[in-house]
Amino acid sequence: MTLSATQLYRSPLGYGRVFFSEGECPLKNIKAIVAGQFIFLFMVAFFVFMAVVSPQFRTHYNLFNLWLDAVITGILGIGMTFVITTAGIDLSVASNLVFSAMIGAILMSRGQGVLLAFLVMLAVGLGFGLFNGVMVARLKMVPFIVTLGTLSLGRGLAMLSTRAKSVYGFPEIVTRIGSGEIGFFPVAGLIMAFLYVVAWYVLNRTVFGRSVYLVGSNPRAARLSGIDVERVKSLVYLVSGLCAAIAAFIQMGRLNAAKPNMLYGLELDVVSAVVLGGTSLFGGKGNILGTLWGTMVIVLIRNAMVLFGVSVYYHQVVKGLVILAAVLIDILRSGVLKKR
Repeated sequence: MTLSATQLYRSPLGYGRVFFSEGECPLKNIKAIVAGQFIFLFMVAFFVFMAVVSPQFRTHYNLFNLWLDAVITGILGIGMTFVITTAGIDLSVASNLVFSAMIGAILMSRGQGVLLAFLVMLAVGLGFGLFNGVMVARLKMVPFIVTLGTLSLGRGLAMLSTRAKSVYGFPEIVTRIGSGEIGFFPVAGLIMAFLYVVAWYVLNRTVFGRSVYLVGSNPRAARLSGIDVERVKSLVYLVSGLCAAIAAFIQMGRLNAAKPNMLYGLELDVVSAVVLGGTSLFGGKGNILGTLWGTMVIVLIRNAMVLFGVSVYYHQVVKGLVILAAVLIDILRSGVLKKR
């Protein structure tokens, strides 16, 4: 079939291109368009369903907390999207977050200023990301193994930093950022939205973003075209570390506490959200706004189980099914089975 025309369609994720042959009706391609926006459409449909069947879901309190619940997973998902697009993975994001939070909490509890504590947290998060990046990009170690190791390392350091004790009570500005609101909107939610705008621009409108895609799809071709593959891989882990530090500061404000045992297993929710949103575990395909939709789907499912009174013992079962569904969708979307 000869492709002789290109049509632009406006989608919730931006503009996309669908190719038609001469005389072909664009409606025949509606299936491809819907498939490409499946996670967004599912999120909207599920949201409408919950709004209809549950009056409690429609309350300001629930909607506010729904958005707030998405913040930590959503921000971590930004960094994870960059990493997975290069065919890597970062299982240490939650541990990085917790260790950064504990360091910041210790500084504040000893009378240090909020700005200094935040800057040190950024340094800790970036340090973790740099370590992962060097191990993966420079020493050619497997990302899964490296970040599995730093996952345990981060948790251990967080426990050692306070001997497994929690730290409570932070300046008012910290709690306002973590759980305050501006009108209807949570401050943390607005911060997340801003970060997604920046991340979308970087990934889709900069040389670095295009390099991330090329490194993930074909590292050899990227190297031949003059891209420093090792540098790009190192930088995406730095992005992940930066996101972990920012999320740590927000989490501290939300709880008004830093606990070394908080957010166990969150890294799995982050990976699920990213893959559900359209980023391929095989690399080369990344969708930053899709990550946001994937995050909202996970949060909506969790919120629905709470509102319907589903036993907490089933939450882990559903979480496991969501992870398996995300991987299966990615396999089908990538055409791996057809290649075999």
